Amino acid sequence: MINDRLSAFSKTAGPGILFACTAIGVSHLVQSTRAGADYGLMMVGFVILVTLLKYPFFEYGSRYANSTQTSIIDGYKQLGKPALWLYFLLTILSMFFVTGA
Repeated sequence: MINDRLSAFSKTAGPGILFACTAIGVSHLVQSTRAGADYGLMMVGFVILVTLLKYPFFEYGSRYANSTQTSIIDGYKQLGKPALWLYFLLTILSMFFVTGA
């Protein structure tokens, strides 16, 4: 009985936990503790703002991929080559900041 409930819970919560881990990332966990030590609660408003700005991309990106059974990159490809190249350019530029963090 308990094993059945645990199995059902892990099937339900497992994908959500994996998605949350990829959305947060290791750098966020490390940098948030460092920022908390350096700035205290002064940055809470900024963290909430950034989280609110990031949320639609994670929410609707997953919904798009799930409903169309394609990847986000395929969606950008359907918008045309300029959208795809812009995506790759932004990814390349941001990777240096993410790695540096």
